[in-house]
Order: sequence, then structure tokens, then C-alpha cells
Amino acid sequence: MISIHIGVDDVDSIHGGCTTHFAAKLAFELKKRGFSFIDYLNLVRLNPAVPFKTRGNGAVALRLAVESESEYYVVWELAKHMLNEYISELKDPKHQPVIAVFRGSVGERVQKLAVKAMSDIVTLDLALKAVEKEGVEFYSPKSELRGLIGALAAIGYTMQNTDYTFELIAYRVREYWGKPRLVDAESVIRVDKVFKDKLLLNYDYESNRVLITPRGPDPVLLGLRGEEPGVLIEAFKLLVIHEPVEYIAIYRTNQHTDSHLKRLNSICDAHPYMCVSVVGVVKTKPERLRGGHVFFELCDSACCITVAAYEPTKSFRDVVEKLEPGDLIEACGCIRPPGPGHGPTLNLEKLRVIELARVFRYENPRCPVCGARMESAGRDKGYRCKKCSFRDPNARKVAVPVRREIKPGWYQPPYSAFKHLMKPIERFGREKKFFNGQVEYDVVVKLA
Repeated sequence: MISIHIGVDDVDSIHGGCTTHFAAKLAFELKKRGFSFIDYLNLVRLNPAVPFKTRGNGAVALRLAVESESEYYVVWELAKHMLNEYISELKDPKHQPVIAVFRGSVGERVQKLAVKAMSDIVTLDLALKAVEKEGVEFYSPKSELRGLIGALAAIGYTMQNTDYTFELIAYRVREYWGKPRLVDAESVIRVDKVFKDKLLLNYDYESNRVLITPRGPDPVLLGLRGEEPGVLIEAFKLLVIHEPVEYIAIYRTNQHTDSHLKRLNSICDAHPYMCVSVVGVVKTKPERLRGGHVFFELCDSACCITVAAYEPTKSFRDVVEKLEPGDLIEACGCIRPPGPGHGPTLNLEKLRVIELARVFRYENPRCPVCGARMESAGRDKGYRCKKCSFRDPNARKVAVPVRREIKPGWYQPPYSAFKHLMKPIERFGREKKFFNGQVEYDVVVKLA
């Protein structure tokens, strides 16, 4: 048996195309021809901060086993043919679709490229070197090759010994593309409450918003996210859907695992378009500016960076405003490049308060005779009591500890502000350590 790994990226189109949709169609054709999958479809989300990302910045890998070289070529030729057919129907001048294939155990160079693609910038030159060194075959219907980076990253990020979750994606029939999605919101709430922590970010109760349905013209009807594929299948059966579903596909994915965050030893090591976790001390009191964005400075022993909680994070900004200079925190997020009037800025995704600084307010002293609050007797003249006329030329303001409105621990924005890779606090402690290689359910099913 020969294991083969097919990676594909940048098949998205403004006219309704979607990389996962193409992958589901290809997987169905392969399944129909009797090929066996050795993993669920892999949906690999890449660095969300890169300036040339695709929508959602997701690439897909299909992993299957073939019995001979001739079968390998059948699979590879079918994949290329279907890619040409798919993009000919959904042309987009901006996309740069690429499909790549690797035989055998995924090489170390490709794995390292994939890890880098999670949190940093990967150049096309680096991807081409990996192709040359590892013997990866690839095909592009166009001369531009940006999709090669994502295709290689999807192949290389196998999630064999890393955290992962699952997503069941349901696809619309063609005549419904671009129309309002007909998924009953009350059924989404019921499903979310029935399965509770076995599902992930499917409804935001703070904004009363359904999160499983996208808003664009793409073929995706809905995406149910959770910890196990069997649960997602049962949850999908309970949804009330008022339109036909063409395919459902199950993806094993790095979504909601924080795989994009690179823990840095120093803020000095951070640079634009990088996604990081850094520890530092709050230097300036957080301030809410026009537009509702909240900013503060975070420093370690050598460097500082501006941190921002932007308006879409809603109530999370109220938490950030409770920070005080001197607080020791861990800040997680991606770094926006400098622009007119601002330097590099960390777009805050969540934060951990490690240690709170002591904060004081200063009050006039009380009169030792009658207990009334004293008033200033003049510059450098101490204080006097207006009630009983007692004077103390040596009296000074009294420091009174302020009770903080924030406690040590983790804080995050509402679910509606979450991006694909952000791990909710509720998943802490539920991280998976390895994948056992068992594919217990069909990776794709055609319903209409």
C-alpha cells in the first residue's frame, strides 16, 4: 500500500467557489471509485494575519491509500482534471489555485514549513525549495503559484501529535448559492444546548447570533464544529433545514486550537504579520479612543508593543479597560504592521492576568479629634479640620488600596468575535494529544 497526501489551496472564488467544496467533491469521486481514506479530510487554517490570505485562509488535505503506482496516477490525474473543471466554472482573476501530492510519510521539511505557515510568513521561494528537496509534485492551472504554500502546509500539518477538532460542513445545491441560508435558528440553539461542551462556537448568546452559517455566496450552507465526528453527525440530524443539502463532509482540523500562536521569550522577537503569545507588564492605562477601540502599551525588560482590543470584541474591551499599569499579563494575538500614526500593534485575541498590581487612591486624612474628613490648610501647611478647627501641619494624604474589578485568570471576547483558530477558554484541558488513525465515519456523503 502507498499512502498519498493531496493538498489544495486557493480555489475560492468571488462567484461562489470554495476550497473545501472542491475537496468534498474530489473526495466523493475518489470514494465512489473505491479508494480508502486513511484520515478524515484535513482542514488546515493558516496564519490569519498574512496580507495575501484567502478567505478564511484554509487549505485542505486528502489522505488515502492506493495499492499501486498505476492507482496513484489515476488519483493524481483525476484530481488535476477536477480542479480544471471546477475553476473553469468559477473563474476568479485573483485566485491562484494549486494542487500538490506527496507519497509516503510526510517529509520533515514540509512539516516544518507547515508549522511556520501557522504563525508566520512563508515565502513562495521557501515552498519551491521544499518541493524540490522532498519530491512533491504539484499542478497549477495558472502561472501564479501562491496556492502552493497552503497546499504544502495542508500536507505537512498532519495533526498526528497535536491538538485538533472536527467540523461537519454541509454544502448547498447550486441553485441556492447566493440566497439567504434556510437554517432554523431555534434548532441551532436546541442542538447547542443538547450537546453542550461537545460542540464549539455554534451560537453566540451575547449577540443572539447563529455562528454556523456563513454570509457569502459560497456553497457552504453550514459548519458544525465540535470535539468528535459522531456527535456532529447526531447534531446535524437535529437541525431544521429548509433547503436541500448536496454533500456533507467531515473535516479534522486545527480550528480553535491556538495553533497559530507562537510563544515568544521576548516582545523584541515579535514582528508584523506574526501571531504570538507574549508576557509583559502593562505600561499605560488602557484608553478607549474614537471608534471604540481600546489601546495600551505592554512591555517586558527590553521592548514594548501597542496592544489593541478592537470594537468588534465588544464586552471584552470592558475587561481590558480594567487593567492598570503594573499588571503582569499574557497577551495573545496577531501583529498588525505599522502605519501612519502608529507602530506595530498586537490585535488582542485573549489575555491572561497573571498578577495584579496594587492600586491606591489618595484621600485627605481624617481628624484624630472628631473623625471628620480634613481639608488642606494650604501648600505645605498640612491639614485642618473644618468641623472642630484641629490643625496638623505634618499631615499628608492617606493611601487607600483600591479593590480591583478584575481577577487573575483568562479572558476572551464573545464568540461572534472569534476567528477560526482562536481556542476558547472552555476548551482548556480538553486538548487532544494524538490521532489514532481510525476513520469511523464516511468522510463525505452525497445527499442531493
